[in-house]
Amino acid sequence: MLTAIILFFGITCYGFSQEAVTFDTNLLRSTLLEKLPTENRNADNQEDIEDLYDDLQIAEIYTVNDLTNLIDTYLKEVLIIEKEICTQMLESEDAELTASVSTGTYSATFEDAELIKEGIYFTTVGLIRTMIDLSHQTEDDTDQEY
Repeated sequence: MLTAIILFFGITCYGFSQEAVTFDTNLLRSTLLEKLPTENRNADNQEDIEDLYDDLQIAEIYTVNDLTNLIDTYLKEVLIIEKEICTQMLESEDAELTASVSTGTYSATFEDAELIKEGIYFTTVGLIRTMIDLSHQTEDDTDQEY
């Protein structure tokens, strides 16, 4: 019986600690690597991660669970936007790689052309920032309905 109680307590604490823990930049980086498609994406440097951490705090995303919910809610939509950006850039006859989609106007350098051809525009930090933008658009739309 004591073993069952200890096991239950351990599982409960583990689940709680993973979801409710306020993350730091190291836990943020590991969560991004775990939850986002990272293959062939440009790596984000520590300064980018620290800036994203600040952005998440401003957006009131404080825990791993908050971040996971954001990713689970918006990842598919952001990847569709990314594909649209890359398609427009590749089809563009302009001298620059640019795209205008529902979330804004994007540009890339010709150094990024190989990534664009692979359908990759955002870094992992860029994916999350776009998710934050989408979540605020949703909140603004909801506020306007009342």
